[in-house]
Amino acid sequence: MAETIKVGIIGAGWPGMAHARGYLAAGGFKIVAVADLIPQRRKQLMGEFNVAREYASAEDLLRDAEVAAVSVCLPNDQHAPVAAAALRAGKHVLCETPPGISVKDARRMQSAAQSNSKVLLYGFQRRFGGHEQAARLAIAKGFIGEPYHVRAVWTRTRAVPLGTGWFTQKEKSGGGAMADIGLHVLDLAWHLLGQPTPSSAFAVAYRRLPELVPQGTPYDVDDQAFALLRFDGNKSIELATSWAINQPPQQNGAVCRVYGSAGAVEVYTPQGAVVYRDFKPDGTCRENPLKPPKTTHHAALCRHFKDAIQGKASPMIGPNEGVALMRMLDAVHKSAEAGRSVTI
Repeated sequence: MAETIKVGIIGAGWPGMAHARGYLAAGGFKIVAVADLIPQRRKQLMGEFNVAREYASAEDLLRDAEVAAVSVCLPNDQHAPVAAAALRAGKHVLCETPPGISVKDARRMQSAAQSNSKVLLYGFQRRFGGHEQAARLAIAKGFIGEPYHVRAVWTRTRAVPLGTGWFTQKEKSGGGAMADIGLHVLDLAWHLLGQPTPSSAFAVAYRRLPELVPQGTPYDVDDQAFALLRFDGNKSIELATSWAINQPPQQNGAVCRVYGSAGAVEVYTPQGAVVYRDFKPDGTCRENPLKPPKTTHHAALCRHFKDAIQGKASPMIGPNEGVALMRMLDAVHKSAEAGRSVTI
């Protein structure tokens, strides 16, 4: 029987609690420590998951010799310094998204993981949802032929994340809607395309609804952004995202549609993921709803983390993928600022 992996949670807010539930559902883990500046949040996680030790800082937790792996669930600008320190301390790391606030941050974490031979996995949870896993399996089986284009959308009609104020500050968040939620659907689209090498990006970004943010709140990021990315092999992703936009309220949510040489997959429908194939001359076709796997979301993410630690799998979204995604995000931001296509 494999040895239980002892975990520390750094950051006991909503993401930290979600990671803790994922570890519990995945099995094979024991949460032994939590670090958070706010005592009440530490106590809540300790009580719910029977955690023995608490620390006020990440540095203190990283000195805990019993901890073999950590979840880094902190504000974006803390991902790189804390994750790199954890890797240097000999801990495996499951880090919340994005991979820092810059390409430099992502490369810093990549170097720390490689130098210390430890697992670094990013929590891009849309890869691990039931709809998304079913879609990826169908594409891998060749049900739609060769995938070549994805339309990926995550738009919120009215949901600027105010929280403690760091989300709307570029120096702390790395960007607005595109860096926060757009990156998740970009990652999913790239994953479903087979992770081709990116070549260029053309983007526009807007801050159109500043009145939704309380007066005096720093707000120097996009609330809406749109991009077209090209990849080697003549593949592409059409990307749209917003925290706040004037649109029909029923459009609030996510769309991911994959176009292939022999069919298509619609990832998000009330039936789950659906494959469309055997098209007739009039455009009618056969629709096949896909059955999702039993283990999904944070449970699937944490199970994959366990498999990577135990050498049974390579991190699906690890150091190299983190750098690639941040290079794409950087190109999107640069294109929006320059008003022209940017090479990645």
